[in-house]
Amino acid sequence: MDTQPVSVLVIDGDAASRNYLTVMLRKSGYTVLSASLGREGLISAWKDHPDLIILDPVLPDVPGLELVNRLRQDRRTSKVPCVALSSRQDSGDINALLSAGCNEYMAKSSQALPLLLELIPRLMRGESTVPKKQGVLVAFLSAKGGTGTSSLCANIAMCLGSEKIETRVAVMDLVLPIGSIANIVGYDDPLNLVTVAMQSPAETSAAFFKDNLPRVPNWYFHLLAGSPDPDLANLLTVDRLDGILNGITESYDYILVDIGRTLSRISLPIIQKADVVVLVVGTDLSTGILTKKVWEYLKNQGIDPRRLYALQNRAIGLEGLSKTEIELMTGLQIRLTMPHISGNFTIANNRHEPVIAKFSNDSSALTLKQAAIQIAELGERLRSK
Repeated sequence: MDTQPVSVLVIDGDAASRNYLTVMLRKSGYTVLSASLGREGLISAWKDHPDLIILDPVLPDVPGLELVNRLRQDRRTSKVPCVALSSRQDSGDINALLSAGCNEYMAKSSQALPLLLELIPRLMRGESTVPKKQGVLVAFLSAKGGTGTSSLCANIAMCLGSEKIETRVAVMDLVLPIGSIANIVGYDDPLNLVTVAMQSPAETSAAFFKDNLPRVPNWYFHLLAGSPDPDLANLLTVDRLDGILNGITESYDYILVDIGRTLSRISLPIIQKADVVVLVVGTDLSTGILTKKVWEYLKNQGIDPRRLYALQNRAIGLEGLSKTEIELMTGLQIRLTMPHISGNFTIANNRHEPVIAKFSNDSSALTLKQAAIQIAELGERLRSK
């Protein structure tokens, strides 16, 4: 007895995206309905009874969250699997849509179609009806090199891991073309961002990262190291980054991504997706000027100021602009200032030791712990809203 093909409703205001998805799903044997507006999608969903709904939450007439709520509140569509497929990677949007009843939230990328074709049969079997837990994602960046961003990322991650023993902490090094964290913590194993990206999505599931990310001795976190050299960085499959990050966030409670000053099309989606954005500011005038420009750009890209954690690092230099001067120049609220600790950061880095282990009685140790707690609390608080 022949079975009816699975019917899929695609709701997407972007004609190119909608048409591409329609054609490719039909080639894969699915019956496809489409709508360019949220209201059209609702009418089709209630009238045509599709087996699955794929929607872009950014629609010209109805907000995606309202659309999902209306689908879930109507008995005709309350149980129909729903996948959000969007170019936006804002953590607030993701959590709101998953909480409203979306079964999955996927990023539009070159990997989206194969991942979607793998997902649909599982949804039809009822295997993925509960949203996956996502760890708190923290992005570390600066407007200029030499502000100690990587050292702060590693040491704050260490504080999180040591203070919250029951939690799993991971660090992902996305500084290109050469990673920074491995040299700080003394890691030299072959597993790194590029070699992982060379593997297929099926080989790098959440379980893979849970079982295979190495835990750095004495640092209390697991590490996905960056590229060890520029030649290897040229082999990085950029389209794999979103899937890799998703796998890590499903496996760890806190994920700290070191972006350094690499503000690009590669790093921007991760910044947009982050629960907390740690913007490290130095004390020199040029860093202040560049930081103002970077923050204006990030605001224009939709970064909510509530998610920003501006951290002034005086550890790298005693002289320079004060906290008040930086705030007036950049329009930022400096949440915390790292005290000047002479060359202690460099000494600890050269010995591959955490600052709070090497200089446990220094004021910097207390400040690093304070920063870790504040960042964790900010991420959890924003998650709960």
